[in-house]
Amino acid sequence: MQKKDLAYFTNAVSKTVSTISWAAGKGSGFLTYRGDPTIEQYHQWIIDGHYSAILMDGSLLQISYDFDEGEVSGHRLAYVPCPFDIDSGIMLEMTPGDAVELYKLEKLGDVRLRSPLRFDFAPAQAKPGHPASHLTINSSTCRIACSAPIRVGRFVDFVYRHFYPKLHVLHGDFFEALAFGSLGTDCLSAEEGLGLHLRL
Repeated sequence: MQKKDLAYFTNAVSKTVSTISWAAGKGSGFLTYRGDPTIEQYHQWIIDGHYSAILMDGSLLQISYDFDEGEVSGHRLAYVPCPFDIDSGIMLEMTPGDAVELYKLEKLGDVRLRSPLRFDFAPAQAKPGHPASHLTINSSTCRIACSAPIRVGRFVDFVYRHFYPKLHVLHGDFFEALAFGSLGTDCLSAEEGLGLHLRL
C-alpha cells in the first residue's frame, strides 16, 4: 500500500503461531479503553504505533488475525478516520503524532464527525447482542451481525471503495484482486438471521 501511495506509512507485520498483527507498539495495551473512540485515543494509537497503516489523510487501519491450529479464530479489522482534515503537506513535513498534536491544539473547532468502523470476528465471545462476526459502527454497542469473518483484502477494498473512491478507481487493478471472499462458513445464529445483518 505504501509503495502505491495508498498509505503514508505501514507498520511492520508481527507474526506468531497464534496471531498476525502490527508490530507491538509501546504504552499500555491498545484495547485497555473499550468505550467509543476519542481524539485522545486516536492520537495515542499513533504515538504508540498501534496501527497497521496510516493512510494519506491520517486515518488508521488496524488489522489483526488470531489463529487456533491453523484456522482463523478471530479478527479485528478497523478503519479509524482522522478526526481532522490534515493538510497532506504537513503529514510529509512532520511525524504523524506531531501533526495530530498541532491540529489538536489549533483546530479543535474543525473536528470532523466521522465514525470509526470495525469488522470483528470473536466466536468465543458470541452471545445475544454480540454476534460471532459483526460490524461495529458509531457506538461500541452497535454491532451489526455479519454472515462470516472477512478476508483482509476485502476489508481494504471496502475502505477505499467507500471512503477513497478516487484512489480506488485509480488503483483498480490492485483492488480487483482483493475484493472477494469471506473466511469460513456462515456463523449467523437463527435469531441474527431474522434481524438486520450483512451477508458477506
